[in-house]
Amino acid sequence: MSFVHGYEFDAMSRRPLYGDVTQRLVDICEAPAGGVVADVGCGSGLATELFLARAAHVGPVIGIDPSEHELAIARTRLRDPKVRFVRGRAQDVESLTGPVDVAVLSNVMHQIPAAERGAVVEGCHRLLAPGGRCALNTLFYEGAVLPETRPFYAHWLRATREVLRAAGSDLVVTRTRPVAMQTLTPQQHEELFAAAGFSRVKSEEAVYAWTLQDWEALCRYSVFIEGATGIDDPALGSAALAEGVRITFERLELTEVPRRWLFAWGDK
Repeated sequence: MSFVHGYEFDAMSRRPLYGDVTQRLVDICEAPAGGVVADVGCGSGLATELFLARAAHVGPVIGIDPSEHELAIARTRLRDPKVRFVRGRAQDVESLTGPVDVAVLSNVMHQIPAAERGAVVEGCHRLLAPGGRCALNTLFYEGAVLPETRPFYAHWLRATREVLRAAGSDLVVTRTRPVAMQTLTPQQHEELFAAAGFSRVKSEEAVYAWTLQDWEALCRYSVFIEGATGIDDPALGSAALAEGVRITFERLELTEVPRRWLFAWGDK
């Protein structure tokens, strides 16, 4: 999995759809007045920005991300003295900050190898002050795709392949399974929290409608491009995916495609 400059998640993070999803995560966190928040895998800083905009009562917010390019966008987006950005991986979160009251992982877990996800949740548990909460959401899990939408994904894949072949390329079919496809069920996510020592563990699923513009924004993200196509040319992969989804919306006469998001959380 690679992060490529110019193909950050920022385009997707600016969509109203993603703002709605992140707002739900912010609400679940229930950050206390003056509480310290760790935005683990903060990317370009959307969740951090929402915490400040919708929960002005919180204390310091620490944004953590492995991509210096994403952090550069976040630092430009947010110049609030309450915010500090740190470069680092979710797997190393304990070494990057002191105790916090909330640890939030906004669409981060599916970017972590399945074998390491338990350790990340355990690290967040140790990072939290007593009574603190850890909350996550993810787009890639068992149950995210509604059965009635499967023809959409099949058509999109075929259309993308048509575009790539016309450009003298093709999908890379035989390869290591992308990390985001190492999916877990909602119950397995709850089990990660319980095994880490969290109490009052819960999860919920919510359906969000994706427009063509939402999918086009996702097509500009390097991790999605690599996972969907397998090719190492982000410009070609992005263009092929975007053209493929436009063709698919037209052929199937779609205005939107619903997909589920998973939210899970627990208290220390």
